[in-house]
Amino acid sequence: MTAAPFGAATVLRLLCTARLTTGTRDSLHRLLAAEADPFHDAALTPAERAVRDLLVEEERRARSGGIPSLARLTSLDPTIETYPDADRLEAALRAGSDRGVLERILDLTAWAPSTGVGECLATLTLVSAGRTDRLILLPFIDVESRAAAHEAWRVGDEAPWRDLTLTALIAQLRARHDALRAITAGQARENERLAALGRAAVTTRPVLDLLRRSIILTMPIVAEDLDCSRPAAQQALERLTSLGVARELTGRGRDRVWGYEPAIGRLGAALE
Repeated sequence: MTAAPFGAATVLRLLCTARLTTGTRDSLHRLLAAEADPFHDAALTPAERAVRDLLVEEERRARSGGIPSLARLTSLDPTIETYPDADRLEAALRAGSDRGVLERILDLTAWAPSTGVGECLATLTLVSAGRTDRLILLPFIDVESRAAAHEAWRVGDEAPWRDLTLTALIAQLRARHDALRAITAGQARENERLAALGRAAVTTRPVLDLLRRSIILTMPIVAEDLDCSRPAAQQALERLTSLGVARELTGRGRDRVWGYEPAIGRLGAALE
């Protein structure tokens, strides 16, 4: 996905947004649809829209070399306004590139006032460092017994939090590796199902290739990218849906958005 127009930074942001709001597959599907076509912004809940817009703005700030604004993060955690360790958290944010990415994330999440703020700052740190391929880092901070490890980190004993999070990262790496292997292995079966369409497979195969690269598509995008008619694009997407390769995300009769089911399903599983 890192090479696709719908790239890893976007995946990272949408996963984070979904986790920080309802944390459900339906939330992820709404956010994916809105990413594909702003028309679907209207379907987002107020919380989803607020967090999405916050992360988009802070992502721009991070990409330009700025640091996240703690004041803006009050929408995630109102206690930031009175957080006694806000100065220390600001110092961790300003550490910049003098420290490694993982080291910075460990420091930020140890000093963050809540899991939500920690996850947001971890996401933005990956974006600012250009390491958005590191999707395995989410959701590493949902580890158990982190409070004691955080306290140890804050008084200078880094070992408990480092050990706890590295163990969680290894588990996440295994899970993501297995997921990617499953998606890749499943493509051979998808090709077999496609071949069963007979002559229709000829016009449907380019749409499947585009869907695998882009993860989310609309019918107008297919028609434009593949230089085909809109009815032909619609028919191909419906064929892929019937084969279980594509999933329509909006539930609407018009202005629909399709996702590549193996990837969308795995992203949804990351929320659980």
